[in-house]
Amino acid sequence: MATKKLTEKQLYKAKVEWFNENEYEEVDPLDFYREIFPVGSFQEKGNTERKAGNGMLIYKNEEGQHWHKFIFDDLEEIKNWYGKEDVYIRSASFIGKRSKNENASMIYALVFDLDGQEITELQMVTQFMRKGTNIPKATFVVLSGHGLHLYYVLEKPIRATMNNIRKLNKLKEGMTKLIWNRYTSNIEKIQFQYCLQGFRMVGSASKMGKRYPVRAYRFSDEHYTIEELVSWIPKLKEWDEYRIDMTERDTVPKDTAKKLWPDWYEYRINQKQSNKWHIKRDLYDWWKNKIVEGATYGHRYFCLMCLAIFAIKCDVSEEELKRDALALVPILDKLSNDTDPKSRFTEDDALCALHGYRENFKTWGRDKLALVSAIPMPPNKRNYRPQSEHIRIMNAVREVLHPNGSWRNAEGRPKGSGTKKEAIKQWKLEHPTGRKVDCHRDTGIDPKTIRKWWDN
Repeated sequence: MATKKLTEKQLYKAKVEWFNENEYEEVDPLDFYREIFPVGSFQEKGNTERKAGNGMLIYKNEEGQHWHKFIFDDLEEIKNWYGKEDVYIRSASFIGKRSKNENASMIYALVFDLDGQEITELQMVTQFMRKGTNIPKATFVVLSGHGLHLYYVLEKPIRATMNNIRKLNKLKEGMTKLIWNRYTSNIEKIQFQYCLQGFRMVGSASKMGKRYPVRAYRFSDEHYTIEELVSWIPKLKEWDEYRIDMTERDTVPKDTAKKLWPDWYEYRINQKQSNKWHIKRDLYDWWKNKIVEGATYGHRYFCLMCLAIFAIKCDVSEEELKRDALALVPILDKLSNDTDPKSRFTEDDALCALHGYRENFKTWGRDKLALVSAIPMPPNKRNYRPQSEHIRIMNAVREVLHPNGSWRNAEGRPKGSGTKKEAIKQWKLEHPTGRKVDCHRDTGIDPKTIRKWWDN
C-alpha cells in the first residue's frame, strides 16, 4: 500500500520530531545569531564614537513594501520579531541605512538554501554531513518551514569588497551543486542564492504561520575558513572554475591603474562616467518571451529580477519595467502549487524582484543570469570570432554554395510587406497593450504615420 503523502504542516511536525528523536539541540534565536555575530560585530546602540557596521533586519510593512531595521550589537531588536511573518536577516553587516549590496561591510557566514525536502531527503543530507563524505558539516541546520537552510559560520568575518563578493559567489555556486542533488532534494532544477542573500529569521514565522516557527538546530561546532570550504570542491577539471583564492589583491592602486588602463582612468575617474554599456532593447523583449516560455516554480522571483537587470542594460524605464513585470504575474502565478496558498506569486513578489533595477547589477553576464533563472541562454555561435569577421566568412561560404547571387529572391518581397503599415501591425500583435508612443520609440516610425494606421 502506498504511503500517504503528508501535508506541509504534518511534514513540518514530522521534521521537528525527527530532529528531537536524533537528539539535535535546538538553539535559541539569540544564541544562534550571537554565534554568527560575536560581540563587537555591530555598532553599539547610542555609541557614535565606535565605528562599525550594523546588522539589517528586513520586513514587510502593511503596504507590502520591504523595510529595514537596524540590529545593534546587543541583538535586542531580534526579540521584537519573534512569530512575525516575512522577516529576513542577512549574514553580513552593512554601513548606512539600507542593506544594499554596495553597503555591505563584513560577511560572517555562508548560507545554503535546500528546498524539496521530504523526510527521506532530510535524512540523506544529514547523513552525508555526519559521514563527511560529500558535504561538509554545517554549523547549524535551520528548518525554514518547507526546506532547510545550512549555515556555515566563518572562523573570521570576510570584508565584503566587490572582488571578495564575486569570489564567494563563485564558491557558493560550486558548493550548491555539491549540496543540492537527487538524494538531498526532490526538485530537479537547482536554486542558486548569492552570498548576501537574506534568509528567514530564526524565531520568526515560516510561510505556514507563527505556529510553525523557523527553528535552528546545532549540527556541529565547526567554524570554517574559506580555504577549508574550497577544499570540499571536487578536484576535477569541470569544477576548477569554482576554486577561488582569497589571498589575491582586491584592488589596484589608482596610480598603477592610470598607467595600465589610461582610457578607463579617463572616463571612469576623471569624467566619473558609468561603465555601463548600452544594449538594444530587443534583448529585453526577448527575455520577456523567455519568461513566458521557460519560467519554473522556485525561479519566478529571479526571472523577474533578471528582467530588471536586462531593463537597466537596455535603457528601459523603471515605469515600463514595472508595467511589464505586473503583466507577467498571472502567468507566473499559474506555476503555483494548488494545494499551497503560500506558493502563490503575487504583485508584491514581482515588485520585490525589481530591486535588480540597479546600476550595481549591470555587470551580470549571460552565465550568471542563466544560473539564477534556470533558463538557458546559449551564446551566439561565432566560433570565437568577432561579429564583423564572422559575417565576412559566412558571406564567402554563401557565395560558394550559391554562386552568382542565386540565393537572392528574384521575385522580390511580397506586395505590402515591409511597409510602415505592416510594421505597425506586427508591432501591435507583439505588444497588445502597447501605446503609440511605445511603438514610435521601438520602431522609429513617424508618430503621424503611426496614428494613420493605428486603428486601421
